[in-house]
Amino acid sequence: MFYKGETPFVRLLIPLLAGIVFAYSFPSQIIADLWLCVAVFLLFLLFLFLLFYKKYKLYKTSWLAGSIIHACIFFTGAGLTVNNSNRFDPSYFAYGESDYFILKLTNEPVLSNGIFRFETEVLKSFKAKTIQERSGNLLVLCKPDKPFVLNLKYGDILMMPAKFSEVNAPFNPGEFDYKRYLSNRKIHYQAFLNGEQIKLLRRNAGNPVISYALKLRLNCVERINRSLADKDAAALASALILGYRSDLSTEIVNAYADTGTMHVLSVSGMHVGIVFLVLNVLLKPLSRNSRLIFLRSVLIIGFIWFYALLTGFSASVCRAAFMLSFVLIGKSLNRDLNTYNLIAISAFFLLLVDPWYLFDVGFQLSYLAVCGLIYFQPIIYNALYFENKIFDMVWSYSALSLAAQIATFPLSIYYFHQFPVYFLISNLLIVMPVAVIMYAGIAFILFPFTIVENVSGQFLNHLIIITNNVLFKVEALPSAVLSGLWINELELVLISLIIFSISLGCSFKIRYMLWQVLILILILSVSLSLKSIGNFKRNELVFMSLRKNSAIAWFNQGKVVVVSDINPSDKIFDYSLRPMIASIGGHENLFANFGQNISGHNFKMGMNFIQFGNFKLLRWNKDWNKCTFQSDIQFDAVLISNDAVWNLKDIMTRFQVKMILIDGTNSDYRIRKWLIEAKRLKIRSYSLKKNPAYIVKL
Repeated sequence: MFYKGETPFVRLLIPLLAGIVFAYSFPSQIIADLWLCVAVFLLFLLFLFLLFYKKYKLYKTSWLAGSIIHACIFFTGAGLTVNNSNRFDPSYFAYGESDYFILKLTNEPVLSNGIFRFETEVLKSFKAKTIQERSGNLLVLCKPDKPFVLNLKYGDILMMPAKFSEVNAPFNPGEFDYKRYLSNRKIHYQAFLNGEQIKLLRRNAGNPVISYALKLRLNCVERINRSLADKDAAALASALILGYRSDLSTEIVNAYADTGTMHVLSVSGMHVGIVFLVLNVLLKPLSRNSRLIFLRSVLIIGFIWFYALLTGFSASVCRAAFMLSFVLIGKSLNRDLNTYNLIAISAFFLLLVDPWYLFDVGFQLSYLAVCGLIYFQPIIYNALYFENKIFDMVWSYSALSLAAQIATFPLSIYYFHQFPVYFLISNLLIVMPVAVIMYAGIAFILFPFTIVENVSGQFLNHLIIITNNVLFKVEALPSAVLSGLWINELELVLISLIIFSISLGCSFKIRYMLWQVLILILILSVSLSLKSIGNFKRNELVFMSLRKNSAIAWFNQGKVVVVSDINPSDKIFDYSLRPMIASIGGHENLFANFGQNISGHNFKMGMNFIQFGNFKLLRWNKDWNKCTFQSDIQFDAVLISNDAVWNLKDIMTRFQVKMILIDGTNSDYRIRKWLIEAKRLKIRSYSLKKNPAYIVKL
């Protein structure tokens, strides 16, 4: 399993990871400037150590050489992380003023909600008559209002105005942190443009191999769309076989996510594994001697990388192919090489190429899943024995699924906040269809003959429809998904340590590990209990920041009251409201639309008069402009919606109010005017449009 002499790269990977995480958490110009000098100095110390190894009997302090190597790797990881971020590069495009940028598309444009999104690399900037070399990545969002925008491809060179803005952090509690997601891809700024602001300078200037791979994948997608009658089936076939997910419907994605089979939709290690298993069986005759074994490994690696080509060199497939290539080559040269060490080698060199891979969720989950399969699968499989071959095969795959789930469970909960209860059933029901779809799909692609396309196309169409129907039925089962599972970083570490300690204790029969596990469980219980108590004691109003809507959530003793102009079936409800409620540990007890007449415990609403406990709120609409109020009426806040009033003075003269809140349904012009007027009238005001949610502690 783990023996010191067999796993050197496992031990070397630890300081590299530590250096990357340190630089990610505490980025500094000092690290960018000095890391190389420190690394060279440490290497010089190592050289002196080796030079005087025998003369001064330094072998008695062998730990010193190990410490120097680990320190060198730590600073190398930290330095590469900071340098790869480009934030401390003097040529970074955000530093200094520019009129125009020259950019290159670094991925395929994606059409979402009527907007094209594509990542670019900034090459040059223009300021008056000055041209400067630039660096850094920029996300461009563009309206498809010009024909050429629809035909933009990877590698195209564009010119655009140098107008960009920093990516916003999430405005509401619990929302998906898009800023952090892009930051982990080394993107910190975005530009919103019209088609007329972009000028196409040159076509196909990217890496020719990647360009060919993406073009080949697109041709395969078009062939699939022609041959499969059902659009959802065609979209799923493209996703399963080629990793092309642009055409997938929301219903299909949700079904796979809720049943724990989301990994099927993203070509990854599982797909590479299926290809490997087929090739391993077909090339089994090439295992008679060491030369044939090496030849078999080369053929398998070659075909796996050809499959990576078909997927457009998808990042997840390339990682899996890279990892598997190391394992195959290592095992073909020496069957006794430790598998964990081979996996560590692949991770080590991938992170040296780009340390920011570490913060990719797919990278984390794929390596954890592989380690889980290697470690947990034999233990789980050997726990039960079946003489029947069919039962044994079912149990074998169940062990695989359980092993992967155990290894990735903490991270899955942390990132996705849900757990599919019937994941084992779903994976058992889908493993055979997916494997058959993969085989038929690869045959479909490799043999572009009409008869093959017609037969395999119809077969794929029917099989995918059946597979989807099965998953829809599993998704419809009671309590199919445990949602709203929110854990913080401390709880993530504690759960991971509990799983690791139990595994270590069982494998090496270490008795004191039981006490360690009990202590960790106690700390985790205390953390969860304190959080639960805090949520129960919570008494606050959250005025949400939404673009075109208005919503208020009242958290009181574990219960939640939501008042909004949004229907629960709207996408914005799932994107903003539901995550916010779950992240704060509440359960939606009452949902109401503005204007309804409702009376509950410490809550009243009627004609847009709303009372949350002792907090009195009036949502101002145009009808109030014609009404008169008693001058002694007091409101804690007035929420203005839909450009309902011209001057704030009209509100202030009618009753007493402590604060003015302005939601996202108002125009930008009115909001600016009201904020200036509120400052002049010396009354507190806050705009919820393009600003974080406003929280009132009651």
